Order: sequence, then C-alpha cells, then structure tokens
Amino acid sequence: MSIRRSTAALAVLSAVLLLLVSVAVAGAASQRAFVAKLTLTGAAEVPGPGDPDAVGTARVQIVPALDRVCVSIDWTDVDGSVWGAHIHGPATTQQAAPILVPLLMLTPGGEGNLAGDDSLVICVTDADADAIAANPSAYYLNVHSFPDFNPGAIRGQLSD
Repeated sequence: MSIRRSTAALAVLSAVLLLLVSVAVAGAASQRAFVAKLTLTGAAEVPGPGDPDAVGTARVQIVPALDRVCVSIDWTDVDGSVWGAHIHGPATTQQAAPILVPLLMLTPGGEGNLAGDDSLVICVTDADADAIAANPSAYYLNVHSFPDFNPGAIRGQLSD
C-alpha cells in the first residue's frame, strides 16, 4: 500500500514539474530579446526644437526575462554638454512623455557632463523592459544637453 502511494505521489509530482517547465519555456519564448538600431536627430525632438545639426545613432537591446536594458549611443555636434540620456514613453512620434528608463542622469552643466561629440554604453535593470519589448514603437530614446537643449537635443523612436 505505501509503495502505491509513493508511486502515485511521484507521478503527481512529475506531472506538476513537467507543467511548470512547460510554462517557464513558453514564458521565456514569449519574452525574447528586442534589438533596435535607430538614428537620433534634432528634428525628431518633441516638442522641440531639438539641436538642428546634431545627430546620433543607437543600438538598444532589451531582455525582458532579465529586466535588462542595454544601450550604445554615439552622438555628434550636440551643442552644450550632454547630461542626460533616457528612454521615455509611452508616446507616439508626435508626443513627449516622462522618463521611463534613466540611462545617464548627471547634473545639467555639472562636472562630468559629456562632450557634444561622445558616446555612452550602458546596461541597466528596469522593470519596464517587458512593456518596452512588447510595444517598442511606443517608446523613444533621447539625449539632453545643457544649456541649449535641456528638454532634448536629439531623439529617435524605437521600432519593432
């Protein structure tokens, strides 16, 4: 009698473990990494004006399963000193939105601000990674400079 109970309990435990593994695999598959390459311009900055001659490129990688957001940004001809870079959203290309993922948050005009021709490579952990990866075109990346373009010098919308 106890062997039957042990066998039955083992069978139930095996079934539960199989179900849990199946759910975990399905969840991981639905949360694949999102990668985007984008161009940032002053013309895309909203409400604007952004820096008219500045330009940047970025590679954004989001891994929802790890809440990981990694960004590599290069910019040139940004007037002033760069103090901030963030992912904002949700917003269309015609809207501004609050900061969602802070990537670079220095004191505007303070020591350590970056040059107008510079780059940034950073990874952060952020709980909003899932939402961004699920609907990337509703989010944008921008770079802020002091004193000329505190609200945003250049911007690029993430897309899927």
